[in-house]
Amino acid sequence: MAEQQTRSGEKQELKRKINFWKWVCLALFLIIAGFFGWIYLSIFVLNPTEEPTPAIKSNHKNVEFSTSTSKADLNKLIQTYIDDFSDDEDIGYDVYVANNVIFKAEAKIFDEPIQMKLIFSPSVKKNGDVVLKLKDMAVGALPLPVSYVMSFVNKTYKFPKWVTVIPKKQEIYLDLNKLKLKGDTKVRADALNLKKDDISFTLLVPVN
Repeated sequence: MAEQQTRSGEKQELKRKINFWKWVCLALFLIIAGFFGWIYLSIFVLNPTEEPTPAIKSNHKNVEFSTSTSKADLNKLIQTYIDDFSDDEDIGYDVYVANNVIFKAEAKIFDEPIQMKLIFSPSVKKNGDVVLKLKDMAVGALPLPVSYVMSFVNKTYKFPKWVTVIPKKQEIYLDLNKLKLKGDTKVRADALNLKKDDISFTLLVPVN
């Protein structure tokens, strides 16, 4: 009887060991299967097989490039434009920027040769155009009214089509939308703080 009980106990112990190793093998199998499943998902599901292609077409008619410059470089640009506009002939006036925009010319008023200097304060409009507001002027020793001087400048000197002298408002309007550079590139002013040398523009380059 005791021998039968011993054998029964040994069988139960063996059965427990077999069940234990069965669960261990099952757990290892699940771990391995899960590991390879994670690899599969990472490669073929979570990561796309092809890189997304960026759009190569745009509906915009112009490509915009922002640029900033200094007063020294802006003066070079102004002088180059005046030379091209005048075909290197003397147009009778000079324009340059310091802390303001300066217009200088030699002229005859009432048959008197005089040195004319007009000082303008620039401001940028929302559409990117520029307004030059007359701040001060010196016309030799002649005490002339501002409206007369502005009218004289408008009638005497030749300006590009995008420059409009408005004597009644004592200002000059720069319609930069009409200013076309090489390749029909247009310009829009963003900032024009001459005292702080904060000068920036946006170039609008046409695209097909």
